[in-house]
Amino acid sequence: MTQKNIGHRIKLIRCAKGLSQEELARRVDLPRTAITKIESGSQDVRFKELEKLSEALGISLGNLVEEKRPVRESTDDEFFRVSESPAPFYHTVVEEKLRTMLLVILERSAGDPDMDERRLCSIVQQADQACFEAYGETISGIPCHSPNLQQTIGEALELMASSQELMRIESGYGKAARHLPLVKAELQQLNAAEYIIIEKAICLTSE
Repeated sequence: MTQKNIGHRIKLIRCAKGLSQEELARRVDLPRTAITKIESGSQDVRFKELEKLSEALGISLGNLVEEKRPVRESTDDEFFRVSESPAPFYHTVVEEKLRTMLLVILERSAGDPDMDERRLCSIVQQADQACFEAYGETISGIPCHSPNLQQTIGEALELMASSQELMRIESGYGKAARHLPLVKAELQQLNAAEYIIIEKAICLTSE
């Protein structure tokens, strides 16, 4: 479900319950203008805001945002074709889902001095595992438990830095380098469920 679809659904439920934008804004402690933008799909909604909105509207978070997708059943042949995909597969991922995941994580963690490559790998791995358990596929497109995950993310960061999507910052004092995003994540690459899963993975590694 896209951000615009979520906004449209929030508007429909709000109207069905007879709530004004002002009343909904008061319940979730946001400006009315923010509700207007959310409903039009022009403003991103963070996980905590989605939780407040679902509570204020009297529905579950899952019913508000999640697309109902069946768990994909793959044959053994399909599994091995994915698991043994050659290197070009990862370059495609960098241009699409993995690139978006990394930008979302770095945007949400701006200023965190500990958000190094190791933490990035941990968040991607947690998000992919949670998505695979729920829907039978990873967000990044990288097979679960891939032994090449860290290498793949390292290559992705290098490619994104060379294309000026990221700025690499050497920390010194024996600490790993950090990366700052120079462009906005293309959130249309993610559905709402994937976005929420990534947000949860970020929160878990920050605790």
